[in-house]
Amino acid sequence: MHRRQGARGCGWRARVVALCLILALTPGCQLSAAQIYIPLAYGLTGLCIALLMSPTPLAAVVGFMAGVLLGAAVYNNSLKRQLSACPGNGSPGVIQ
Repeated sequence: MHRRQGARGCGWRARVVALCLILALTPGCQLSAAQIYIPLAYGLTGLCIALLMSPTPLAAVVGFMAGVLLGAAVYNNSLKRQLSACPGNGSPGVIQ
């Protein structure tokens, strides 16, 4: 059987376009270390607890994902608290 060239030959072009898009959009992302490390730390903690309870690969994945979600919620909550603590930034409906 003869394989079609179009399905395979286009792969490297799509990768180059994807890489160019990532490089073009990266400066617009404002990442901080806490944005990555807080969910990662919670994820690793969840992984360890899940493996202590049930040492299976599924438990490891579920524990890690649950920890990452909890860590993201903690980071988001701390971010909201920092934004609300700024003086002069009342909510739009409050008249000062």
